[in-house]
Amino acid sequence: MTTSGGSVLAASSLPLLIVIVSIIFMLWRRKSGRLPPGPWGWPLIGHLHLLGPLIHRTFQQLSARYGPIVQLQLGSVPAVLVSCPDLARELLKTHELAFSARKDSAAIDRLTYNSAFAFATYGPYWKFIKKISTVDLLGARSLGRFSPLRRRECHRFLKVLMSKAERASPVNLTEELLKLTNNIISQMMIGARASGTEAQAEEMRALVREVMRMFGEFNVSDFVGVLKGVDVSGAKGRVERVFRRYDGLLERIVSERERERTSRGEWSEEAARNFLDILLDVMHDEHAEMKLTRNHIKALILDYFTAATETSAIALEWAMAEMINNPTLMQTARDEIDKVVGSHRIVEESDG
Repeated sequence: MTTSGGSVLAASSLPLLIVIVSIIFMLWRRKSGRLPPGPWGWPLIGHLHLLGPLIHRTFQQLSARYGPIVQLQLGSVPAVLVSCPDLARELLKTHELAFSARKDSAAIDRLTYNSAFAFATYGPYWKFIKKISTVDLLGARSLGRFSPLRRRECHRFLKVLMSKAERASPVNLTEELLKLTNNIISQMMIGARASGTEAQAEEMRALVREVMRMFGEFNVSDFVGVLKGVDVSGAKGRVERVFRRYDGLLERIVSERERERTSRGEWSEEAARNFLDILLDVMHDEHAEMKLTRNHIKALILDYFTAATETSAIALEWAMAEMINNPTLMQTARDEIDKVVGSHRIVEESDG
């Protein structure tokens, strides 16, 4: 009876002990560290309870109360909120390297094979991928080589809009812009249109949207140290299902390209190299500056699909919305186009 009672007492005292230790730790941090001002937080969760769905408004309210730099404790993750342009410039430009790393998560690590460029810490791998991205994908020569495909896809996009306008059919501009940007980045990355068929296109777009949603999904296990590795919200199972779907898709893409390279042999003018070819060359180069694995390649393909597809489409959609809601701005844009380009041809990249 005594042993049983002692066990119950010990078990019931554990939560209280954790709370007391957490409070003592927080008080010690406030006294010993030169931290910016900030609100008092709860044990274990810190200030997580303050972060509602309209997080930008929460940040504005905190800045109005505590000043341009605010200390927050997101569970076991310390954070600093900066809302002053001068301070932001000081942190992100003057001291860029000190703040170049990004907070990752269990979902991001799994979905990116723990090899993503976008979430990589500053170091040899980050610098190497930045170099080949800047030179071989985004360099002037590379962009010029892919100019015909961008022109072709833009013409196809305009034909779709004109066809629907002639039939007085409604246009889902978001979906059409996603097709446009997805097709362009697909050909630059892997040498194939994502919209070869509507089913393939929708599979690609759905996967990109799902992955991006999971990148931004809050998971309490990533912030509360004692819950690390515990699947509290069921996110681990959802991440694994999405991972298996797009890993199969990316594996097919890489394998098909390897077979094409083997059967083709020497390069021809018609067979333009894309970014996947460059990555495969690096992977098979024994003397390469950085050794890439198959998972690195798949992670980088996913990096560029998620970075270039939805962001570009959303920017274009907002630009269109602004002009539609502002007739004066729309007329100004039309006048400038008529003045520079005229009314007898389509705007080209070189017109800029």
